[in-house]
Amino acid sequence: MATEPTPLLAEDFDPEQQQQHEQDHLSLKRHKSRSSFIADTSTMLSGIMAEEVAEFNHLDRISTHRSLQTYGAVDSELNNDGNSDQPEDEDDDDDEPEYLVPKHQLYVILPCIFSLVFLAALDSTILSTLLTTVSSELNAIPYISWIASSYLLSCSIIQPLGKLSDIFGRKPMLLMCIFVFTIGCLQCSLATSALSFAIGRFLSGFAGGLNTLGTIILSDLIPLRKRGVFQGIANIFYAIGSAVGGACGGLIAEKFGWRAAFGVQCPIGIFVFLLIWYNLHLPQLEHQVVYQKASMKEKFKKIDITGIIALSAMLFLFVMLTSIDFATGNQFALVAVLFVIALYFFLKLELTNKDPIVPIGLLKDRSVLGSSLSNMFGSVYIFSLLYYYPVYQSTVLNLDAKEIGILLIPSIILCSLASVLSGLYMKWTGKYLMFAIVCTSLGSLGIVWLMIRTYPFDLKVIPAKFELIYLFMLPQSSYSVILTVTLLSLIASVPIESQSAVTSIQYAFRGIGSTAGASLSSFVFNYNLKNMLTSKLTEHRPNDFSDEKLEKLIHTAVHNADFIHSSKAPDWSVRYLVESYGISCWSTFLFSFAMSVLCLLTVFLIKEYKLHSTIKRK
Repeated sequence: MATEPTPLLAEDFDPEQQQQHEQDHLSLKRHKSRSSFIADTSTMLSGIMAEEVAEFNHLDRISTHRSLQTYGAVDSELNNDGNSDQPEDEDDDDDEPEYLVPKHQLYVILPCIFSLVFLAALDSTILSTLLTTVSSELNAIPYISWIASSYLLSCSIIQPLGKLSDIFGRKPMLLMCIFVFTIGCLQCSLATSALSFAIGRFLSGFAGGLNTLGTIILSDLIPLRKRGVFQGIANIFYAIGSAVGGACGGLIAEKFGWRAAFGVQCPIGIFVFLLIWYNLHLPQLEHQVVYQKASMKEKFKKIDITGIIALSAMLFLFVMLTSIDFATGNQFALVAVLFVIALYFFLKLELTNKDPIVPIGLLKDRSVLGSSLSNMFGSVYIFSLLYYYPVYQSTVLNLDAKEIGILLIPSIILCSLASVLSGLYMKWTGKYLMFAIVCTSLGSLGIVWLMIRTYPFDLKVIPAKFELIYLFMLPQSSYSVILTVTLLSLIASVPIESQSAVTSIQYAFRGIGSTAGASLSSFVFNYNLKNMLTSKLTEHRPNDFSDEKLEKLIHTAVHNADFIHSSKAPDWSVRYLVESYGISCWSTFLFSFAMSVLCLLTVFLIKEYKLHSTIKRK
């Protein structure tokens, strides 16, 4: 039974206590009108305290449940599928700033970020249109995978920059990447052998860090709901850089030689370095404060050096593994064993290290795992197409580097528009999962259509030039959408302080996929090319064509694609040379389709989370 409250005398209160008493009384009325969870009418303050404790405990249980499911990223009730049942409001908290920094400061930072994206894109596509030319001049057609993979290997190794930028700061890491990239471009322009060129491309691969850090900085500044739009805008600059790298690179190479195409990137790198140095001023985040106060010696102690070494060794062995002919059984078996050992130690180190360079423990979350794997398989299929679709155009259709670069521009433009539209879609709807499934499916269908129109076993099936423009559009646009969508699904599934870490994970998986795409497709291409050339040329050679001449012809055709349409190739062999290259390229398209299917399957692992409209996700 309720007891009578002790009478309260005026002298027991000072004015502040009286004011507090009145506020408590009003709070009690509001709580009673809103809820009857605990209603103690016999007292005043005791009833308030009981109801508050009950309500806070109830809310705490809900909050804890959410945190366990989503690393604290989701601020809404979830159903069994992880979907939000709450309405998606445009503004979660009117009192919270729209961006991390004032708009006038944001408008200074964004051009710096977009210049980084432009520079990275410029370098990534400039080789795709010149790959056949460079490889032929350096007698390195069989080593295309090493030339391409050296760049991608570097991009993969540099991806832990997310963690390093938390320790040393975003800006210093950006300047370091630009400096090494510029040195790499200079090395490529002076290269005299396949090895020296591959070393230059490895150094140029530090441009991959520009994309990673630019993405991390945008995620620091922009709320999730609008993040896709800004990523789409960044992809426009990526498209411009890709178009300049592809078209202008081919044009420069035609007039001044391919070395000039790499040399011209050096002054661009210097310009971007100075732009970042003088204009990029970023606010300090809460989880970076502890590193800011540490000495340089303490910062270096925070670096997971063993993890970086293990990651580098694993990726290097992976490139070797995918670059060795299966016929060399002993070498392949040795490298395979070493790769498995390196992979085991890398996983063990990163799972047991308290401060890992690649926090792979986050992969236990199905959204992080699905987003990362879809990026990896998507990168495998797009880089297979990116390197061998131009080879098909130059060998089967006899197009030069300038024509290939120009034909690539429309698909790059559509790719950037697709990214912007996907960002707008997510901003308007707050949803992304079904959109990702549909777009990934369209990418696979686009590769099927590409395979139909480039079917190599009948030379009558040769696409016209206008078809070459759109055949690559759908797969590339689909990949662009996947990158934007999975980035949001990834960072929405983790708390703010883990954004940079999971972004690095995504780019690491993307780098591994790019390396695998270049290496595995190169193996598929070279394996089929050698077999097809041997089979077709042996079957159709004239009676007076000796075995020695045949062997020399096959060796030359394998190592130099320009030989096909040169006057040095015997007239009787041209058709079979073209057929062999066509079948070999088509086999890489088939491989790309298989990878696109795996990309689609891994998208189904992703869960739908709320895209918040404020930086603090409230």
